[in-house]
Amino acid sequence: MKVAVHDYLVCPKCRGALELRAFRLDADEVMDGCFHCECGIAYPIIDGVPRLLPPDLLPGLEEDYPAFFRTYGRPADLDRHAETAVTDVKRRTQEAFGYEWTWSSDYHADNFRDWLPAGFNAEDGFRGKAGLEVGCGAGRHAAATASLAREHVAVDLSRAVDSAFARTRHLPNCHVVQADAMQLPFRAGTFDYVYCLGVLQHMPDPEAGFYALAKQPRPGGILLGNVYQSSRPVMLFLLECLRKITTRLPSATVKHVSFIAGMLEYGLVTAPWKRMRNTRIGKSLRPFVPDRVDESAKYDLNTAVTDWFDRLACPVKKHYRREDLMQWYRNAGYDDITVTPYWKAFWNGYGRRPLHDAPANVSPAAPLAATRLAADLNVT
Repeated sequence: MKVAVHDYLVCPKCRGALELRAFRLDADEVMDGCFHCECGIAYPIIDGVPRLLPPDLLPGLEEDYPAFFRTYGRPADLDRHAETAVTDVKRRTQEAFGYEWTWSSDYHADNFRDWLPAGFNAEDGFRGKAGLEVGCGAGRHAAATASLAREHVAVDLSRAVDSAFARTRHLPNCHVVQADAMQLPFRAGTFDYVYCLGVLQHMPDPEAGFYALAKQPRPGGILLGNVYQSSRPVMLFLLECLRKITTRLPSATVKHVSFIAGMLEYGLVTAPWKRMRNTRIGKSLRPFVPDRVDESAKYDLNTAVTDWFDRLACPVKKHYRREDLMQWYRNAGYDDITVTPYWKAFWNGYGRRPLHDAPANVSPAAPLAATRLAADLNVT
């Protein structure tokens, strides 16, 4: 954890300031440590990543990172909160995506710009600005954005943050945090841009998740978000029938199922089209080839397998109309709204927070002095 990220952080429960205690340093980074809040909650920093999860999800860290707690002890408040149905869904989501982005951390599909609304220029939108990414997975998009941004903070609910940290650690302006999109540990109205790509549809309440994100950009800042389209009803029905089984299976088993599905799809459909698409016959057949097949032909077998795991393992998977996403932006008070399709799978949204819209719950306190904090930091 680079100490500069401390300036952005607050307690996700009470919104209070956090006191940093470092246990292990590597050069100028805190690798193990803890954030303490006056409300009594301790948030561990494990393997370089602050774990600012809401209290009901903190106990899961002991299962995911037992070595940390054996070394440094177990906070007394770790199991104080009873698990709810929503907690169970979030915990299963953590497991599915954490598993996915651990074994598939080298996923390299170069499609970041495809996930952005048509007409949005990444260089203009991100260059020289401070922003937030919610749902960073293995950090592929975070690395791309940090190459443009002044400061980029990447968040994920799952242990995918470990892969993201490894991928972006060399970038001095990129910070990785484990957190819940519904209770983000940041001062409201902090960021010039916020984006959440491929994530909202997997939340227990996607609309509420969108409104939580809408509080994060500063007045005049932008919010980019996308959701699954509610098109292709027959395919969606068949997939949901299969998911009734696969979402109840262990992640390792779903990986095997995904490998079989990916092999069949890639071997029987994608690979033949990949060889044919730029030939004279392929160009004549292109109008009749589904967009999904043509899109998949850009990538390799490993990408196909990972995409199948993504479809089959996530506990929640919801689909929306274009008007639904448009209405969410309107309800949040955003201007300059644009929603465009990414083939027949996603709606990509853009909106700007009005300049007159004062951020909610913003503390007037001056930001922490990260440089002074780094100089004073001691291992305890």
